Amino acid sequence: MRTVFLHAFPFDERMWDGYDGIAPRLYGPSASIDEWARSVAGNSLLQDEPVAVVGASMGGYCAQRLLGHADVRALALIGSRADPDTQERRRARDETIQLIRGEGVAALWEKQRPALFPEEADEAVVARARELALEQDPEELAAAVAAMRDRPDSTELVRETEAAVLVGRGEHDPFLSAEEADALAGSARNGRTHTFAGCGHLPSFERPDEFKRVITEFLAGV
Repeated sequence: MRTVFLHAFPFDERMWDGYDGIAPRLYGPSASIDEWARSVAGNSLLQDEPVAVVGASMGGYCAQRLLGHADVRALALIGSRADPDTQERRRARDETIQLIRGEGVAALWEKQRPALFPEEADEAVVARARELALEQDPEELAAAVAAMRDRPDSTELVRETEAAVLVGRGEHDPFLSAEEADALAGSARNGRTHTFAGCGHLPSFERPDEFKRVITEFLAGV
């Protein structure tokens, strides 16, 4: 069973450096989350083989759609929800697209940094995340925001999958509450949750040792 790691926004596949598995880049000409999932499923290394998928935030949206395109045996969703954006959230996505196109990636980072990392986050960790973010192409990021805005509801995919499901979140994640994580895991046939204490939306950045241990233990049980 191969493991696929799907990156968060506004980063790229390098956020998974040091992890043993396949880490594709999601940005590119594809215009939807489902197209991303089909592209990942078409990877020659995954043909006719069961997979485990670890998706962080945006990567989790793609990971859920992959349920319909690959033989997924384990699904780890980190800071990801299954329901689509509300109208309020869709408007916020539109504002983000305007920000990227009008002011650039640096302005996007300044807006997102407080939501991604708590105030007390390690400065070196935040600096590395910022470095990755600022290296991204603004039009690819704008297209990614549109893809997230328009993504379909994945609730039924998670509910119906036979895969083991882990819903992880940082204790201070502003995008996914503990109650929402519990509800999502509880909707799956074989779901569980894990909270990474003291960190925000991106525990793989802030708690890499714990993150690797949790993922390793989860996959070992599949």
